[in-house]
Amino acid sequence: MRLKVLSDLTLRYDLEELMHFCHLEYLRDKIKDVEVVFEESYRLIDPRAVYKTVKISEVKGSRLVLEGGSVFESELLAEKFKCTPEIAVYVATIGSALERRVTELGPKELSKSFIMDSVGTYALRQVSDTIQKDFQPDGVERLSKFSPGDTAYWDIVQQKVLFGVLGAEEVEKATGVRLSQSYVMVPRKSVSGVIGDTEEQFQECQICEKRCEFRKAPFKGREFKSHK
Repeated sequence: MRLKVLSDLTLRYDLEELMHFCHLEYLRDKIKDVEVVFEESYRLIDPRAVYKTVKISEVKGSRLVLEGGSVFESELLAEKFKCTPEIAVYVATIGSALERRVTELGPKELSKSFIMDSVGTYALRQVSDTIQKDFQPDGVERLSKFSPGDTAYWDIVQQKVLFGVLGAEEVEKATGVRLSQSYVMVPRKSVSGVIGDTEEQFQECQICEKRCEFRKAPFKGREFKSHK
């Protein structure tokens, strides 16, 4: 399948959900002021995404071999996708304008800067969810997402393989996202990964012990079998 480009996306936020996501319940008496910051943030967001549906040729040990010969090295992916026929490989971003604004505000307006950065994270999840719904509109509840570098079970150096599958030049042309020499995406508010059908929906937060205000699921420990 050729690269699918999702542009001209319209993102809308739920005020209560976003207030909770940004931990702003203590500002209920200033909700109008907060909403002004939300609106400014969304005006700066330029959501874009690309993905490609790729068949899995075989699972061999901790290697997920894709049609065409590319290989994702990950014990976690190999375990979760061992019975999955195909996956979506993707990159999503909200662009660089919000990031520049957050940096510009910096310590001068720390509270506003923090809120806008959190809104960016919330919006990036929305873009990622858009890919998920486009890839399998009828099976969202069974889909699981994984990103290189999010946990110790899929090394960030695998970003190079992922961008290779999509075509790094095509990704940058469609989204403006590129990889740095240390495999970090630029702009910073970008995410890459794979989505696929698993026996039950899995969140990487379930195997991540880090304290994080953006946690999507409680920590449950290592829940997959080892191939070693």
